[in-house]
Amino acid sequence: MKNKILLITGDNLGIANDQIDFKDIAYLKFPVLINDEEYRESEEHTALYLIERFKKEKVSAHTQALVKGDLIKIVESAKDHFDIIIHVLMGSNMSAATFQMSEQVRKEYAEIISIINIDTKQVISGVGSILLRLIDLLKTSDDIEEITAKITEITASTFTYLCLPDLGFLQRGGRIGKAKSLLGSILKTIPVVGLLGDEADLGILPIGKGRTKQATNKLIIENIKQKMKKYKIEKVKQIIILHVEDNDSPELKDLEAQIKRELKFERLIIGHPRFCEAVHTGPGAWIATFSLK
Repeated sequence: MKNKILLITGDNLGIANDQIDFKDIAYLKFPVLINDEEYRESEEHTALYLIERFKKEKVSAHTQALVKGDLIKIVESAKDHFDIIIHVLMGSNMSAATFQMSEQVRKEYAEIISIINIDTKQVISGVGSILLRLIDLLKTSDDIEEITAKITEITASTFTYLCLPDLGFLQRGGRIGKAKSLLGSILKTIPVVGLLGDEADLGILPIGKGRTKQATNKLIIENIKQKMKKYKIEKVKQIIILHVEDNDSPELKDLEAQIKRELKFERLIIGHPRFCEAVHTGPGAWIATFSLK
């Protein structure tokens, strides 16, 4: 690689840092407010820590946009040592404030160092999947224009499905409307919502609901089969699955088994829930991201 590149990303990836095979990478931690007290991810403050608090206490939690000063610190320390900075962000549709702040920093440093902001249009493992695909491309090409064009194509063919026993956490975070929040609890079903790269509406969309966890997983598999047929894809490039509490849970094991039985794929990754992600998923949630290309 001719250009010396620094990657920057937030800690809402659905994968652990040690699952990311890239030497020059910096992580920004999303502030999380729990009962108006600010926390950042740490060995103590994990997804499971927050889930346990949700279960035992009546806590209120929400995330805030990334802090501009934290990003500037990284850019300042990198500008004399790297040729390009690539910042992989959660979807601007999910955090417009974070993306706007990152664009401000890009413009402020335009004469000093080239910064490329990648709007993944995703959250959680959707962000992580696009980050990993970017790293794959960086290992094989020096053409930044070609890489960014390819990432746009990958973003459009990345699909994330969130199985959320309680949609109330998304509703309280302002991600969906109140009526949709009530639907799952009243009908005693497991709602599935998604961020679909090929949809004109790039927000969180209703996918369906299952009366059992196995049926919910089948809904995901059938949905991704339709996407593969639409784009004439025979083999999924990359899949990430994770459970917000326990990756050994029966529902995640069932999803893994259905994927192995029903789909052809190149890479299947068991992800890792992050602290800030638990704010919007709540207890019992599991997630799957499919990057077709």
